[in-house]
Amino acid sequence: MTTTADPERTDLPRGDEGGRSRSGVAWALNALGVVVVGFWFVRNGLGLHHPAWVWAVGGVALAAWVVREVTRSVVVVRAAAGVMIVAGSLVVVPTDALMVVPVVAGVVLLGASTALPVWVGGVAALVGLAIVAGSAAVLGASVQFVLGASAGLLLGVLVGFGRRQLRVTEQRSREVLQEQQRAALLADRSRAARDVHDVLAHSLGGLVLQLDAVEALLEAGRVDEAARRAGEARTLAADGLAEARRAVRALRDDTVPTTDADATDTTRASRLSALLDDHRSFGGSVTAHGTEVLDELDAAHRAAVVQIAREALSNARRHAPGRPVALEVVRDGSAVSVTIANPLGSDGHGITGMRERAAELGDGSTVEAGVRDGAFVVVMCLPAAVPPEGRP
Repeated sequence: MTTTADPERTDLPRGDEGGRSRSGVAWALNALGVVVVGFWFVRNGLGLHHPAWVWAVGGVALAAWVVREVTRSVVVVRAAAGVMIVAGSLVVVPTDALMVVPVVAGVVLLGASTALPVWVGGVAALVGLAIVAGSAAVLGASVQFVLGASAGLLLGVLVGFGRRQLRVTEQRSREVLQEQQRAALLADRSRAARDVHDVLAHSLGGLVLQLDAVEALLEAGRVDEAARRAGEARTLAADGLAEARRAVRALRDDTVPTTDADATDTTRASRLSALLDDHRSFGGSVTAHGTEVLDELDAAHRAAVVQIAREALSNARRHAPGRPVALEVVRDGSAVSVTIANPLGSDGHGITGMRERAAELGDGSTVEAGVRDGAFVVVMCLPAAVPPEGRP
């Protein structure tokens, strides 16, 4: 299921701004930075005899850095970044640029956040630079000092923007993957629905014909023939049920085991010869020529031919009951052409399903259907240069 993250939530996923949800390496580097900067801040402060306000403001900046590392609250993290920038900038000059480190860290944090506008990092850097320049003017620092601090802030802006772009790219990649998974799921459902349609049209339509024949035979007193027809109807129902199970299983986890009975039924239902025999048992007439050419195709293409033939024969029984159907398989150079013709036109969802099955093969296979010389003709063209499994 596709989900979207609320940028204002207090428990941040994927380490966008929060501390503990980030990688261990990033957390360790920031912790090391706090320790190193804190050590030199104390050592230099004792040596240079910093005034109390420098100790206080610098301590606040370091404390904010620590808070930023240990909290997962968006509000607290952003507030800590702001304190790092403002407080750190105030003591950059007295600490001889040591405290520019937490300022840069705060700029990187705000600039890298995909939940904030892209300009926030740059504005934060300008605020820090203004404070540094103001304190430099008051405390008499050189222009070169201010330029050096501005270079550090610019680096923070660039690093933050780079991290932001990386996160945006990762997020888009996740969204594309989710859309691909959703599209694959929808395609599987569509394929299963088409399989169910084909199975029901074939098996239920055949059952109606078989049961009608059973009724007629019983009325005529031909009990033995009626019993045989009833047995054929039962076999047809079992085959249809097995195919329906297979179609429904396509919507489930592909680790669901297939029973031997299901496998046998599916194998029988997938044979073109069995399909033609079923059509004849329903009272239909069908002639087939060149079916041995299908041996040159792999299992996927043979299955597509059988499925399309099943739908075409079902259409013929619905729209031209009792009329002869001709099925012809011809190899023409690098292609195999499968033609199914019956005397009357056809419509419904079957033709669309046939075209979708051919398109799913992904190799240019096509299905064309229409009226030709007073007959409704379905023509499927497949590549012939696809050897079946186990053949040279």
